[in-house]
Amino acid sequence: MPHDDTIFLKLNVELLSFFNEEQLRRVTPDIERRTYAKGEPVLFRGEITSGLYLVKKGKAVLQTKTESHALAPGDFFGEMSVLEDVAAAESVRAAEDGTEVLTIPHNSFAKLLKMQPLLKKALLDKAAKRKKRGAK
Repeated sequence: MPHDDTIFLKLNVELLSFFNEEQLRRVTPDIERRTYAKGEPVLFRGEITSGLYLVKKGKAVLQTKTESHALAPGDFFGEMSVLEDVAAAESVRAAEDGTEVLTIPHNSFAKLLKMQPLLKKALLDKAAKRKKRGAK
């Protein structure tokens, strides 16, 4: 499935769209895949994650202290744990049966950051927007 994951990352994850297929192929063999049932927890608030999570199929709900956000294929979460070794500020649950989530392990994510240092800024910008949206 690594080739399938490479194409998904390139075409569906806006954050990673500026990587070429060759660059993404360097990390796709390391990607972990898991399928969740509706209501099953994917990430707990306070958890230190092992990588960057990406919704590949289905839907999930990200719950902060004040509100919730729907996550669809191509959306990601868990970025702050990967970038700054801090606990997740949100929890995430599958919103439908068969929700597939990919995890790019920390070491593989570090390879992406090395290839494209602007990725960190893009992730921090996205996290800041989420936080600002949650504060309203």
